[in-house]
Amino acid sequence: MKPLFSIVTIVSFILFISACQITEEEAIETSQQVFSERFASEEIVEVNYEGEQIDFYLPRGMEVTEEIDFNIQLEKDNQIFLLFFIPVEPWDSEVHLIRDQEFEIDAVAFEVLEAEDKLGYLSISPSEEGLYKIIVGLGGAKITTLSAVENAVESTEIMTEILHSVQYKD
Repeated sequence: MKPLFSIVTIVSFILFISACQITEEEAIETSQQVFSERFASEEIVEVNYEGEQIDFYLPRGMEVTEEIDFNIQLEKDNQIFLLFFIPVEPWDSEVHLIRDQEFEIDAVAFEVLEAEDKLGYLSISPSEEGLYKIIVGLGGAKITTLSAVENAVESTEIMTEILHSVQYKD
């Protein structure tokens, strides 16, 4: 009787865990929703990182691992995020958008949003070994990462918050 109970418990646990996992489609839809909501939000996230060329909001648990001309490497839980920026480009610039539209031809999601004085986009493309390349762009700045599907929503949220807080130094 004990072996049967153990087998039933293990099978139930596996079914429960697999039912709780987010699907690719759900992750993409939720990531797009998070991006859209944050893009439309008037909320300003407070800057807490002062770099050599820019200041921005650095989410909890994330650290800057390298800063060179117009590029910053960030890391959170062994996931690397790359922030690229061109300070002379306005927030409604298409410079990164046009380039990424050309290169991300395999994107499973490519969303472009415009507001009065800003242009943003989200690109999600399949990448190596079940990971997804996520790019969030805003004018002359963009941030990119490789993410597992279960982290895609959090990654999109973090990336969008960072970009919406960027302040260039003179």
